[in-house]
Formats: sequence, C-alpha cells, structure tokens
Amino acid sequence: MGRVTTPLGSHGLLRTTNVDDARASIAASLAPHRLQLLGGPGFRALHNAANLDRLSFHYIDYGTEVEVSADSLDFHLIQIPLGGLSTIRVGNRAITATPRSAAVTTPGEPVRMRYSTGNPRLMVRIIPELLSERLAVAASGGIMVPKQPGASFDVTRGPGRSWRSLIEMIMSDLERDSALAASPLAADSLQIAVVDGLIVSLAEPPERSALERPGPERIIKRAARIIEEHCAEPLSTPDIAEAVGLSVRALQAGFKTHLDTTPMGYVRYARLLRVRELLSDGTAQSVTEAALRCGVTHLGRLSGDYREAFGESPSETLQRAR
Repeated sequence: MGRVTTPLGSHGLLRTTNVDDARASIAASLAPHRLQLLGGPGFRALHNAANLDRLSFHYIDYGTEVEVSADSLDFHLIQIPLGGLSTIRVGNRAITATPRSAAVTTPGEPVRMRYSTGNPRLMVRIIPELLSERLAVAASGGIMVPKQPGASFDVTRGPGRSWRSLIEMIMSDLERDSALAASPLAADSLQIAVVDGLIVSLAEPPERSALERPGPERIIKRAARIIEEHCAEPLSTPDIAEAVGLSVRALQAGFKTHLDTTPMGYVRYARLLRVRELLSDGTAQSVTEAALRCGVTHLGRLSGDYREAFGESPSETLQRAR
C-alpha cells in the first residue's frame, strides 16, 4: 500500500475541480445538497469515505470557502475540522466548529454549513436508529443528553478528547489491509463505542447523588467526636462512615466542607492532641509510650507532624512537664 497522505486515503471516492461532479458524488454517499462557491479560485474537492454498517467515516476538503445547504438530513452528522472554521446553522440554532470542537447536527431540520478556506473535516455519519438505541441504554444508567437540533463539544479535554482519539484509531485501522473493523463482530463493537462515546461527550453533567453530597454538619461533628474518643483504636474511613450512617464519599465531602480536612487527617490530628495530653500531664514517661498508647505507629513521622501542629517537638513537651 502506498503512503497515505490524507485520512482514509485508501478509501478515496472523489478528487475533482468540477463543482457539479463534487456535488453529485458527495450527495450519493451523504445527502442531496446545494453547493455554492464563496471564495476565490482554488476549488478542489476531495472525498474519502469508509462504512461500518450503521455509521460511516468521511474526510472532505473543498480547498476554498464554500456553503453547503440541505433541506434536511436523514442522519446525525458529527463534523471535526482539522483546520479553519465551520459555521453551521441547523433550524434556528447556529453552532461553530474548529479543530478544538466538534459540531453535531440532527436529522429533520434544514441545515446550512459554511466552510472557510483551509477547512478540511473529518465527519461521522450515524443512522438515527443506532443513536436512539444507545441513548435508551444510556438513559437507563442515568446519562441524559439534551434534545436540540445542533450542539458542539470540546475535543481537547475530557470525554471529547478520548472520543476524538477513538475516531482517529478506527480511521487508522480502516487503512490497514487486515483491519480489525473488517470483522463484523469487531465492527459492531466499534460502532457502539463511537456512539456511546459521543453520548458521554454530549451528556449533561450528572447531579451529585445523595451518596456524594456532603454529610450534614451535625453528623460530621458527631463523626469528629467519635474520632476524638476512639483515636487510639485502629480507625478507617469506612469504619467512621458506618458509625454515623453516611457513605464514604458523603463523609469525605462533609469533612472537606465543614472541617477543611479529611477523615483520616482528623484522625491523625486527634492522635497528636492525645499524645500532647499524655506528655503534658505526665501520664506517659516517654514519647514512644505516648505514641503507642495513642495509636501512632509511624514513629518516624511523629516528630515532624507534632512540630508542625504545635510548634515544638514531643520531647520538648515532655521535658517541660517534668
């Protein structure tokens, strides 16, 4: 196979400088449309495409500024510019796409797309039935996507970035002689991964569940008292959460919100306070004895933590008490 210079280069469908030929060829694999030149000379249409049953991947470049309009599309279309600017109006909604953002349009609405000079694009065409199936699965798991004719999402961070990488991986695979996507089983899984990744990229941020909301201040104060009373015993965050009837996340969020620390950070501080009490009132005869009686097992860290908390070493506290 020769050197591939454009995405999906081994799946070339069109390379022409004729506007009518470009319109007819692209319409055959996507949708009937009107194509109007807006820029100066330099029109050079290039179209590569590969199918995976219920979705397809496309690379299109017109070489100059153009406007493409259609009365409606019968598929979902995701466009990812590799350069330049795409300005898309779908229904009454206007969206833009750049190399940092992808644009999504839905079926059934008039669409007008203006592509700047130097605006080659990757495009993913998804049939409505596939997206509907996966939206139902997502909704059963609490993942919801706002219903709107057009949207955009960031492809440089978060789920959008991972989704963009997935598209690149699949398109690279399609260039190989023994492509993974050539297997019907793998192709079906790849299609689902593409659509599920798109759904997650477009989904509304999930509301914090009750298990993740900060515990009420009164319960966090009760947890703090339990720590203070039992700090010499082996304690873990799950132990404390169970004792006050909170989830681990709610306990952690509550300590951060109300006490500006973590449950285990509070345990460590409570132990340091108890060590200080034993050293100050003469109950312990040595720093080691005080530490072990208070559940402090990392003696090497004790001196530094103690000095940070109280401004002196444990031995200085003990010496002053004698």
